[in-house]
Amino acid sequence: MSIKLRLALSIFAALLAFALSTFAAAEYPDKPIRLVVPWPVGGGSDVVARAVATPLGERLKQPVVVENRPGANGAIGSEAVARAPKDGYTLVWVTADTHAINPHVYAKLAYDPRRDFAAVGIAGYFPYALVVNQGVPVSNVAEFVAMARQRPGKVTFASWGVGSSAHVAMEMFRQQAGFEVLHVPFQGSAPAIQAVVGGQVDSMIVPMAIADPHARGGRVKTLGLAAAGRYAGAPQLRTMAEQGVAVNAGTWVGIMAPAGTPAELLLRLNRALNATVESVAVRETLLQMNTEPSTMTVEQFRSFVDSEYARWGKTIRDARITAE
Repeated sequence: MSIKLRLALSIFAALLAFALSTFAAAEYPDKPIRLVVPWPVGGGSDVVARAVATPLGERLKQPVVVENRPGANGAIGSEAVARAPKDGYTLVWVTADTHAINPHVYAKLAYDPRRDFAAVGIAGYFPYALVVNQGVPVSNVAEFVAMARQRPGKVTFASWGVGSSAHVAMEMFRQQAGFEVLHVPFQGSAPAIQAVVGGQVDSMIVPMAIADPHARGGRVKTLGLAAAGRYAGAPQLRTMAEQGVAVNAGTWVGIMAPAGTPAELLLRLNRALNATVESVAVRETLLQMNTEPSTMTVEQFRSFVDSEYARWGKTIRDARITAE
């Protein structure tokens, strides 16, 4: 075969592949899309995912079906999607835990958050808050820090597991303010906050979606918002930074696809996701769930996740947090 003929065939093959991918993108989606949520049914991430999935499916004119695959702090469901076909029909609901925290906590994690996934977009931000039970004699962040310094290692805090965002968030706080506290991990956020409410544990840094109902019911005291700025859903609550300790421990939720998914499909999904989150009905629903609506381009979300990977990773390394 001559060089000219081989070159011609190579060009033809490339054009054919491009034409086929363009045709596939033009038809996409032509069947239901599966959105894997690597958390249990009824949890905060799951509830928000379902609030976004239905209207997102309406925009795409195909159902977006939520499939829960919980376990290992979100690692099981995330790994399943990393190995899924790269056709845009299997997506994963990602969080700071799955893509910025787990890689630094689990030495044998079966997926790489930067290599194995392609960014689609962000959907919302979960502001976290520092809460204490009603029996703890403090009313603000400064008083909490003073108490913890006076009783090194005696003040307790709850989380939903070693290496969870609640655990690492308290480590951010502890490292910046300079005190020692005792970690009491639980299997899930519900038993963790109940231990705080019941007085078995002193404190917790927890999503506002969990903190707010208990604070309104007088079951816990909210001392400060662990976020870069005030939260629209609770504008009266001062940030921890305003009280002298700059802790930005909120997490986020978004969507990713397996690495290698065609760029055109990612862009189509991103546009549909952004339009969904920006709609009045979805924004109101998310705010009612104590979730700050947020949108980004594909590139912005990819860069954001990389920065979060580095930010959370530093705290985890400094605290030497590891889990099996």
